[in-house]
Amino acid sequence: MFLNPEKARTIIGKAGSTILINYGELIVRLLLGISFVISAEANTYQQYFTIFGYFLMISAVILMLTSMKTHHKFSTKAAETLKPIYLRICAPFSIGFGILILLAIFK
Repeated sequence: MFLNPEKARTIIGKAGSTILINYGELIVRLLLGISFVISAEANTYQQYFTIFGYFLMISAVILMLTSMKTHHKFSTKAAETLKPIYLRICAPFSIGFGILILLAIFK
């Protein structure tokens, strides 16, 4: 996102474009959500992991029930709206959030 925001926009715009991309993304999202909920039991930040995990699972199920055409239309619109500067600004927050998750897991 930071180094090549145009490539990130292209990837975002492809969500829902094919069966493989659509369900591949959603299955990964669902599995990550399940992982967060399961790992929450043995974690200091149990509440946060549980909320984030259920958010991922619920959003995956909702998107699985949504038509691929609608999902792709939304992702295409999002990719058009997200200007490169927005992605560059968001990138450090994404990296920071990822680091916080790793620290919480390995604490």
